[in-house]
Amino acid sequence: MAITQLSAKQTQPNLDQLNELIAKDETIFPFEPSESSHLLSWQPRVASAVSMLCPTTRTNYQPRFMLLKANESELLFDLLRQSVKLNLPNTDLGYSYYFGENKITLTTAKSKQDNFATLDNCLATTSIDAEKLFGCVRQPENGPIKLQAGLVHQANGGVLILGLRSLLSQPSLWAKLKQMVITQEFAWFSTDESHPLPLAIPSMPLDLRIILVGDRLSLSDLQEFEPEFYSTSIYAEFENELPIKSTEQIANWLSYLQFIAHNQQLPTIDKSAFAKLYKQATRYTGDQYYLPLAVDWLQSLLVNAAYFAKNNTIDDDSLTQAITQKSWREDYLIERFHDEIFTNQIMINTKDQVVGQINGLSVIEYPGYPRMIGEPTRLSCLVHFGDGELIDIERKTELAGNIHSKGMMIMQAFIMSEFAINHQLPFSTSLVFEQSYSEIDGDSASLAGLCALISALSQQPIDQQLAVTGSVDQFGHVQSIGGVNEKIEGFFAVCQHQGLTGQQGVIIPASNQRHLSLNDDVIAAIKQDKFSIWAVEHIAEALYLLTGIPYKDESSINLYKLIHARMQTMLLQDKKHDSWLSKWQKYCKK
Repeated sequence: MAITQLSAKQTQPNLDQLNELIAKDETIFPFEPSESSHLLSWQPRVASAVSMLCPTTRTNYQPRFMLLKANESELLFDLLRQSVKLNLPNTDLGYSYYFGENKITLTTAKSKQDNFATLDNCLATTSIDAEKLFGCVRQPENGPIKLQAGLVHQANGGVLILGLRSLLSQPSLWAKLKQMVITQEFAWFSTDESHPLPLAIPSMPLDLRIILVGDRLSLSDLQEFEPEFYSTSIYAEFENELPIKSTEQIANWLSYLQFIAHNQQLPTIDKSAFAKLYKQATRYTGDQYYLPLAVDWLQSLLVNAAYFAKNNTIDDDSLTQAITQKSWREDYLIERFHDEIFTNQIMINTKDQVVGQINGLSVIEYPGYPRMIGEPTRLSCLVHFGDGELIDIERKTELAGNIHSKGMMIMQAFIMSEFAINHQLPFSTSLVFEQSYSEIDGDSASLAGLCALISALSQQPIDQQLAVTGSVDQFGHVQSIGGVNEKIEGFFAVCQHQGLTGQQGVIIPASNQRHLSLNDDVIAAIKQDKFSIWAVEHIAEALYLLTGIPYKDESSINLYKLIHARMQTMLLQDKKHDSWLSKWQKYCKK
């Protein structure tokens, strides 16, 4: 068996490399901004795409559109704009319109103050409309015509960064913009087709590069709307996570944090704050070997800590206060949910031994709520004489999603392959999530359900001090699941309220160990041997922890033999019943 009881150190990210780096490396403390310190320094793929979009020497055949998968946030757009500007040469002054009697002429601008002069070589906006993008023609009553410049004029000769969601919601704007950029000419038009332009206005030469920024859904809409355009544009993705494989990458991430703090004019980050920042970061990514590059999340964390900063420095104390306050503000819904368990409105047993009952773990995501909530769930299973059917009550009542149904079918396949080799199973089972009144989905409870099923078949009790999460395949191998930290912390809160016995804990897939970043209360309980976490690779290991009996062990009593013995008894009873029934039928025919 490969059961692993995890130590407190294994349930959180390893900080040894970080602490060694902070103690020895003086090159990243204090942070010194330079020209190389910009957003694309940490985004090499995006930087490469921008370089291809904006080469030093421009030609007509080069691409003019770039698609960037990223969040449409004001902060990201501003940092991206600053980075792109560094790679761009100075642009020409642009153009100017002069008004004469019944005639408008176009000339080259002589200064930045001219009416259609280029204002900047890179502009960015998350939301647009026709007037903001293309400008407009105004003619006050009994007054002269006035032309108002739009973003395409103000960034002429440079790069325009646009939010894709706003652009796709106005298809006519997108069609006009694409045509103007491709033809390299801006032609004035009337926004009201019933009222044409009062005067002929000369077209303006247009030399623009467009970066369209959107999330996966917006990019999918664009791909469906214009597949040919999508396939010919430059594509790149903003990497929200940085893989950690060396101390150099940790140092890069620390520099990234300081870059954001400096750019947003936040207090200096003290060395003492980095360990807690690192732990919060791995909890956000859900992986001990990935650190976030999501600028909005990092900026929000630092802004919250800046509120408690002293001497214009974010240290460990100010960061701890910020995290504690944020958690307290958001905990109302979690506390209300825990009250339902603490007052026995939802029944969760954490002390007894029960046949066919197990504590599963799941997460709930409420609309509009910023966090996942870990939820202990009571699963129960009953066995009765039947034809081998596994009755999933959730699915029968249409309260289960497709992935949940798939997990139940995998459970049934495992049981059939293990015990129904030469004959049909002589029993049927019913499995239910007790006190569940809304639709559930996911397969993370399939390990718990299969353990409850084997407990009911073998008539061996399950220790209710343990909770289980994980999915299984048809061979009984335990597979990783999501939300492992929230699930463990949710069960721990219930155990803590009902009284820690020292025997309570959670069984998780071994492949989920790298995702652990538990809160301080759980880690303290593990250090004091009041709570435990076990990592398993196969259902046999989970069953041994839950029942104390091996699943298959030729040298002693095991669950497999107990189930086979029960099956043989049920089959013999079935044969006797058939024999008696056949004799009665023959007698009746006489």
